[in-house]
Amino acid sequence: MAGLNLEVRDKALWTALLVLVLASSAAYLFWALPAMPETVPTHWGADGSVDGWSDKGSTVFMGVIMPPLMLALLFAVPYFDPRGASFNRFKGIYQGFSAAFTVFMVAVGWLTPATALGLVPESGSAVGALVFGFMGLLLVGLGIAMPRIEPNYTFGVRVPWALDDPDNWRRTHRFAGPVFVVMGAVMCAMAFLGSTLPEAALVATLLVTLLGGVALITLYSFLIWKGVL
Repeated sequence: MAGLNLEVRDKALWTALLVLVLASSAAYLFWALPAMPETVPTHWGADGSVDGWSDKGSTVFMGVIMPPLMLALLFAVPYFDPRGASFNRFKGIYQGFSAAFTVFMVAVGWLTPATALGLVPESGSAVGALVFGFMGLLLVGLGIAMPRIEPNYTFGVRVPWALDDPDNWRRTHRFAGPVFVVMGAVMCAMAFLGSTLPEAALVATLLVTLLGGVALITLYSFLIWKGVL
């Protein structure tokens, strides 16, 4: 009975989150769209400045369709993953990630109307701080939770040698945790310092941080597989 109540509670949480996303998307459509000019900002550079514009109708996909679509995809992942049962052992982590990412998608969808209506400046660090700051916090959170993620094919460090060996998976994710925290801390620093750096430096820092971190984790897992570690 307790297990059934827990399952009902989890489904209620997903349903409430979906309703929240859809309500936010509807608010975006019915309030912002009529008030926006015909041409609106739709893309921002790494420094937070607008560098792309488009017809305001094109923003409906990002602000209205994409958030619930992403949430539905995240909800479906455990049911299609060949090792979907393992999600039950880190359900809270996965649901927390899904909720945070969906809220981020809603926030990104609101950037266009907020900028078009003058609430967010077209040139400045506000957008960069939002994106880098959120992604940094998300990476830190994932780093803290990484050792608790069980083997699966869609969430975590999914290199083949880790998927084939539970010990490799466990050690890889214990190593990946601090690496993700460091990557997240760098991105949080970029959120505060981004306005003082050239865009090329921001892009280079972002690529080195993310690609370097992923390469380091992959190499560590590979060396475990080869028996070096």
